[in-house]
Amino acid sequence: MDLGLQLRRAQRRLTYLGYRTLLRSIGFKRARSLGSWSGALQFHLFWRKRWRLQRDIAQVLGHTAEDPCIRALLREAYRVNNGAALEIMAMFDRRQDERDLVSRCELDGLEHLSEAMAAGRGAILLATHAGNALLATIRLAQAGWRVSVVYRDARMMSEGFFQEGLEQYGIQAILANGGIRAYGQMLTALKQGRIVFVMMDQGVKQAEDGLMQRFLGKDLPMSAGPAQLARASRSPVLPLITTAATPAWRFTVQPPVALTGGTLESDVELLVRVTERQILQAPQLWSWHHRRWGKSPLVASASHQ
Repeated sequence: MDLGLQLRRAQRRLTYLGYRTLLRSIGFKRARSLGSWSGALQFHLFWRKRWRLQRDIAQVLGHTAEDPCIRALLREAYRVNNGAALEIMAMFDRRQDERDLVSRCELDGLEHLSEAMAAGRGAILLATHAGNALLATIRLAQAGWRVSVVYRDARMMSEGFFQEGLEQYGIQAILANGGIRAYGQMLTALKQGRIVFVMMDQGVKQAEDGLMQRFLGKDLPMSAGPAQLARASRSPVLPLITTAATPAWRFTVQPPVALTGGTLESDVELLVRVTERQILQAPQLWSWHHRRWGKSPLVASASHQ
């Protein structure tokens, strides 16, 4: 393995351990404030990455890179999503009072979910990395819904971190890296009438594991999993949009998306466009600084305006 890659992974692991130690000291209620502060600091310190992101976001949104609103948008994205990351770390590292967690999350559009679930095929909840959407799954579970969350392991986290963290709140954890076994678990969950929570907005690491799509101005390999799952199960796909970060996280479940009825590729493209619309409704809440989107080159003349 490349020495530079080893060092970066070691640095991320040490950062995780440092935050975990600090969070155990200050508690869950202060986790988001700490993350918000660290996000603002990261935004100011890593100015080269910030400028590159500002340039790319500006072109996607039809602005100039010097536009103050783009700088403000990106700074807020750093603050919101670093705060969400530490909040998730704290609530999965040590079990929190569910009443406190639920009080920090407002969830609209549940009538759409109820109507979709009435068909008896479960439902696929398509979310994005915009704030602490996992709070929405805890809120659903506490309301009596059976919820399964599809997640990917992070090397810097302790083994079993997400699985154990989700299960302590009564949520089934499905490791996406599990291949055909994971796909079988998702299908079974839907057949059991469960809500399967998935994300596809950060693409996949290896190009051969996804389908190339134009996503927010960049050509990225996007997961075909959600589309394939919906096609095989005939379960409805409902977008989950993050609409606000303060004073509480606020999410909205939208009506089901009708697949194209054509090829898998056309359905993947449809869900990519749906995901873009989710993000662009409140772009200041999405994690633009995630490594995969941030490092990919912008396609010339990309704009969503």
